[in-house]
Amino acid sequence: MRIGWVGLGSIGTGMVERALAAGHEVCVYARGQGLEAAKAAGATAVRDYAAVAAQSELLGICVFNDAQLREVMFEGGALAALKPGAVVVSHTTGSPDMVRELGAKAPAGVSVIDATFSGGPDDVAAGRLAIMVGGEAGAVERARPLISTYADRIHLVGPLGHGQTVKLLNNLLFAANLQNAAEILRVAEKQGLDTATCARILQDCSGASYASALFQRAPVEAMLRATWSYLVKDVATALDTARRSGIDTAAFAATEAYFADRD
Repeated sequence: MRIGWVGLGSIGTGMVERALAAGHEVCVYARGQGLEAAKAAGATAVRDYAAVAAQSELLGICVFNDAQLREVMFEGGALAALKPGAVVVSHTTGSPDMVRELGAKAPAGVSVIDATFSGGPDDVAAGRLAIMVGGEAGAVERARPLISTYADRIHLVGPLGHGQTVKLLNNLLFAANLQNAAEILRVAEKQGLDTATCARILQDCSGASYASALFQRAPVEAMLRATWSYLVKDVATALDTARRSGIDTAAFAATEAYFADRD
């Protein structure tokens, strides 16, 4: 299968490597910290978004946010260059409205799915990501040979945009759990406890969570810094999306304040 790829960060590069190892032909956009690794694994590279898209049966996008997705797909001409039958596989975590706009403006015969993921670089390398997909079932099946190279759980959650919605809810819950775990460990530290030891013990008890487990291997402030840029974006997007649907988000007011953009 001919795959085009834009977005060679730590996750995107791992996805490309897995696709190449499975025998797919991959052309990447020639930028990003993983470019040399992707080329070493067998990918070809070009410096034009539209050129990548034009030769792709599947176009994988793994950029940071809506603004970068818009730059690639609209301003860079990738969406317009896709041929009938092609599928855009958007792994970017952003707003549901953005991927719906991609779907609405796609050329005739081109499908768009939002395939948000949960997991990190180690999960990509092991092929064990969880993917939450929104879009037409037929398009998801056409994309499955690619996605299944790096994911062992593929959840079709509804129409285009629903993959984004589930991922945003997941990240909002993760942010709330991370906030609460950090505050608990600060309380523990003030009472003379070692935070890593306390985190390890709590993880063996009823207060355990994925978020609290992270503090076993990094100090509280270091872990918050490591996750901050993603959670600032995703918490804000999750709450804005819910509010525009008329949903009361007061229960997450403390989390919103905690992860507010402080620039």
